[in-house]
Amino acid sequence: MPEASDNSVKNFLTLLDQDRHEAFLTYAENTYSIYEIWLYSTVLGYEGSFIDLEKWVNKRFPKLNRRELLLAETVKLESDIDFLRQQVQADIVKPDAAATRIAHLSKELRGHVVEVEKMSRGTDRRGLVLAGADKVMRELKSIFKGNEDVTNALELAYESVWADMMDEK
Repeated sequence: MPEASDNSVKNFLTLLDQDRHEAFLTYAENTYSIYEIWLYSTVLGYEGSFIDLEKWVNKRFPKLNRRELLLAETVKLESDIDFLRQQVQADIVKPDAAATRIAHLSKELRGHVVEVEKMSRGTDRRGLVLAGADKVMRELKSIFKGNEDVTNALELAYESVWADMMDEK
């Protein structure tokens, strides 16, 4: 028996025309951020819950968490450096040989830390911008709710702005 999350997303997908349906599926498949997928779905008219969409995306398009992988590698690098230092103290590895290896591992570790920080800041900033844009468009639609001409124009503008923001990626 399909879950409620499947039904809410399937209902949303059946309401889309073929082009938007395919565009959404492609976007969901190729985008790592569930927040961006959710915002795009709201642009297309999704009214279900975030949790339902997240479950559907995770079931249909499992994502690698690159940030989590880098964090795990960072921990491993730290333990490798500590292990190498312990081997030097136990006279198993010569200090001059270990110094080069420790310098290399430390450089790799710093690179991982910088990359994780970039990912975190970039994702947070982009998510805030997209959420702000979504909030503005929702408010505008609610203000002009009774005026069909303006609402239709806002929908077109909303999709156009979304497309431009995605091109900036």
